[in-house]
Amino acid sequence: MRRLDAVVVGGGHNGLVTAAYLGRAGLRVAVVEARDRLGGPCGAYEFLPGRTLSFTNSPGSLNPAVVRELRLADHGLRFVRADPTVVHRFADRSFVGWRDQARVDAQLDALAPGEARRYRELIAGLDRLGAALGVSLDAPPPALDELRGRLSDPEDLKLYDAVFDGSLAGLLGERLRSEQVGGLLGMLALNAQLVPPSAPGTAIGLMMRPFARATAAGPGGAGGPGDAERVALRGSTGLPVGSMSAIVDALEASCRAYGVALHTGTPVARILYDDDSAGGAGGGVRGVLTASGEEFAADRVVAAVNPVHLFRDLLDDGALGAGIRADVAARRMRGSAFKLVLEVDSLPPYAGLPPGTDPDAARACQFRFGDSLGHIGESVTAALAGRTSERPLMWGLVPTLTSPGLTPGDTHLVSVNAWHAPYAPEDGGGWDAGRVEAFGRRCVAVLEELMPGLADRITDHRFMGPVEIERELGLAESNITHGDMLPAGLFGARPHPAVAGYRTPLRGFYLSGAGTWPGGYVTGTPGRNAARAVLTDLRAAAGAGAPGAGPGGAPDSDGGAGAGRGAGTGDGLRHPRHHPSDDEQRRPA
Repeated sequence: MRRLDAVVVGGGHNGLVTAAYLGRAGLRVAVVEARDRLGGPCGAYEFLPGRTLSFTNSPGSLNPAVVRELRLADHGLRFVRADPTVVHRFADRSFVGWRDQARVDAQLDALAPGEARRYRELIAGLDRLGAALGVSLDAPPPALDELRGRLSDPEDLKLYDAVFDGSLAGLLGERLRSEQVGGLLGMLALNAQLVPPSAPGTAIGLMMRPFARATAAGPGGAGGPGDAERVALRGSTGLPVGSMSAIVDALEASCRAYGVALHTGTPVARILYDDDSAGGAGGGVRGVLTASGEEFAADRVVAAVNPVHLFRDLLDDGALGAGIRADVAARRMRGSAFKLVLEVDSLPPYAGLPPGTDPDAARACQFRFGDSLGHIGESVTAALAGRTSERPLMWGLVPTLTSPGLTPGDTHLVSVNAWHAPYAPEDGGGWDAGRVEAFGRRCVAVLEELMPGLADRITDHRFMGPVEIERELGLAESNITHGDMLPAGLFGARPHPAVAGYRTPLRGFYLSGAGTWPGGYVTGTPGRNAARAVLTDLRAAAGAGAPGAGPGGAPDSDGGAGAGRGAGTGDGLRHPRHHPSDDEQRRPA
């Protein structure tokens, strides 16, 4: 039996973030991960022989505070600042998301006269709403029924109702004229969820950047204008050199530097707790038992895995109550992810770019496919009925342009995430090799609208259907966000009202990961927030809530070591000095 201060269940990027912060605070920490690799979808995976990269293609989201406080740059993490940040392909043209607002506005107005003004007004309104609501990404959110009462301005109240109670289609239909601009925002707001844009609450995804900017401008932030690189959550942190898996490589190195023990190939069978913990005072978690029968004993356990798996498979009714367990275990995942990795002997030029676009810069950023909000709705509706779309929604990267070492020669890798491949096809035939290959080829045909001649340049490929993604990466039903991200499941209820603030009724037992606030992005914020909860409770238990009592080790403002153990905010984490973005959501990219 191993005796530790804390055990983190799940070695995805959030689990590693939590473990690194706890290790930095001086705790003896172990991470136990079922797979033979760390990082989950963000970690390295060999899609083709000798070709290793991550599943994720979502640059720009990583919380800069995590990068600074865990010294990830010291462990080799570097970013390339792309400009443009995205190329979005419509059926008849390619839209380029430059950082230059004037160039973006010209494209918006070409889609519908006056659209740039309408778009900017919508984004400014969302920013005002985010600031007025006072929702922080760095703390558990308030319950949904508390939010509206924070508002008094009539325009804010009107927009709140449109965002939280109305639909994305309704909001954009009222505020914009172009269906294609609706497609730009729809690809952001729905984040590959299997929910049609006509459903209530589907505009909430547009609030994540405003919440990030409001968090940056609030207490602990510097406020005022700044750059997107200092704002967490779907900002512009940049393209990691080495693919998205470089984030996990740096987190692993940070963990090891802080003395964290990392155990891969170690699935957990059960969360252990004292028998009197369900109804009696003084009970609590006491560790985990692995599938091989090894016990990791600790008074603190942080579960950074899918909540459905956790509550269904690793907890019994006595841990948190039969009702809570049944509620979380019954949550539907409704995933639809499909993966393509193409090795090509050369890259074709992109089609339909606006005049004056640097072709190399365009190929080096993320690309997306989503013709319009109506197209997104049709794709989701088909998948809900068990059918795949004729024109799949996709986003992807050519990571070899910023990370040339991913292939040994002059070839390139095209990494694509496609959406709305239903986990359970309507004909009951499942995802056999023939179905996977056929859908993959359909995706390649659509990709050729942006990359003419792509199919003829492919030297090797790997297509992964939703069932294989679930098996290989542990994503239940191929859901990348650990459940829908709609208002009722986000605010004070992710994954359940009784456990929505990272803490649980079982003393010493905490939650982290994409199934907690603020949800499923590669930010590290859930991991950072969970670590803060653990360290705050440790200080409280020590009887001194002031800085210097109990574990600490927060860095000072320039990223150096704090003035002794426990220097900083008293929770083991320095409050980040973010600056709000002045460019990221102000572009439709």
